[in-house]
Amino acid sequence: MSGDDDLRRVGERTWTVRYKIPLAVVTGLLAACCFVALFAGGSVEAWAGGSGLVVMVVWVVVFRALYRRGY
Repeated sequence: MSGDDDLRRVGERTWTVRYKIPLAVVTGLLAACCFVALFAGGSVEAWAGGSGLVVMVVWVVVFRALYRRGY
């Protein structure tokens, strides 16, 4: 029964469903900026880019968990 409830909730227009595409685009652009900073910048930019990529990975994991739970 809980599987059916989860599928019904994901189909609703929650904020994760509504903003999934715009958030994916912004996340991709920020990840590209972090890659550029990581490989083309100096030492400070490399640290900022590497930290930014770690934060982006955490954000994707959190967003996927929220999306699956229907938030």
